[in-house]
Amino acid sequence: MRIAILTDVHANLTALRSVLTDINARGSFHLIVSAGDQLSGGPRPIETWQELEQAGVLLLKGDTERDLGLAEFKPISGSDERQALILAVFDWTLDLVPGEIRDRAVKLPEELRIHLDGGPELLITHANSVNLDDLIWADTPPAELERLLGSRPPSLMVVGHIHAPLELEIKGSRILRPGSVGLKYEPRWRNVAHWADVRWEPDRRTWLYQVHEVTWDNKLEIEAAYDVGYPGVSILPGFEAH
Repeated sequence: MRIAILTDVHANLTALRSVLTDINARGSFHLIVSAGDQLSGGPRPIETWQELEQAGVLLLKGDTERDLGLAEFKPISGSDERQALILAVFDWTLDLVPGEIRDRAVKLPEELRIHLDGGPELLITHANSVNLDDLIWADTPPAELERLLGSRPPSLMVVGHIHAPLELEIKGSRILRPGSVGLKYEPRWRNVAHWADVRWEPDRRTWLYQVHEVTWDNKLEIEAAYDVGYPGVSILPGFEAH
């Protein structure tokens, strides 16, 4: 079995299309999974949702889908200016996305578990195995990592939530964060999206993976943001170089 996993699209249609094109160019996949945070944070949430559906992508729920369903954004850290900007983006998205899509988004499953031939389990989820919020960092203590793997620790857990790539191992469980599709914060990745190619290797009875990088045109997405009156243009990747 071969699975393409992407995460944190954040309504970035240009980056999403580049990733889907790359997935299609790399051969046949049994399943394409988007591990949450599809709709909020970019200028084209409705088009992004439609693109994912048309591509037959299995969607999981992230914290932003939950927040849109509740019409309530979680507390934000940072300066007053940053908080105001993030809230403006959330309110704009809430007003734009039809209730029917928000209702469907909030009902998405939070995880997908797969095990084949009685072998070790693959878990795909947004943040961790426990909730949609707690973060996994490179220096997260082992005891906390064990908690976030949950009561049924998988052989491989693929997550998003934080947008930078990461690989960890703790007590026989591997944690992979391939990196986001949209909203990269590091300048070197301002026009780079990531996704994971995960496959079951029956002879070795293990899950193997490879992370791919895809370049996309951030100028095109910034222009689209201006066209639709998106209030968060300055947070889009590459804005500082535009």
